[in-house]
Amino acid sequence: MEFSERPHPPRTPRPISVEQVMADLPLFAPVGRAGSGRLDDVGFAPLQDHVLECTARYAATGAGDPGLEVTTRRWPDVDWPPLHEQVRRFGAGRDFLQRRAEGDTDAEPRAHPLGATWTRALIDVDGTPYQCDVLHSPYSWAAVAMIEPHFVVRVAALASLESPPALERIRRTDGIAPAPTAEAGG
Repeated sequence: MEFSERPHPPRTPRPISVEQVMADLPLFAPVGRAGSGRLDDVGFAPLQDHVLECTARYAATGAGDPGLEVTTRRWPDVDWPPLHEQVRRFGAGRDFLQRRAEGDTDAEPRAHPLGATWTRALIDVDGTPYQCDVLHSPYSWAAVAMIEPHFVVRVAALASLESPPALERIRRTDGIAPAPTAEAGG
């Protein structure tokens, strides 16, 4: 099962190198996942001087192994640590997009999506266990955690996972493909 393509162009306003994204944000991949991912959506700071958020997509690799999105977001220093409600709202962001993609025009971005529940679990990020909130929704599944000072990471899937997948930091630029640009048609 794959994520539907967004009905709007990616936020990447200009070509951006994997090196630039990796200089601004830690990027993560599911441990042991076959094949490399692809940068999918890159969000910049208001002055366009650095990357604030980046999503990497990993295609489904077979039955029972759905496509995954791993999003890293830099949280503003003045707001660290974020409120629990803010972390959950970020975690539910993919659910909102998926509801809209499937025709739910009444969907709103909220920390507690209709028909969804939250649980707590551990997620292993680069060998360190972190507490995370896990969203279970008819539209998507997501785990979200605060990691390293000033970063929040979200793993999203369209099918429910038994537990959050372990993540490892991408340390080589050839471990992920660059993002599409608006000029390339996304």
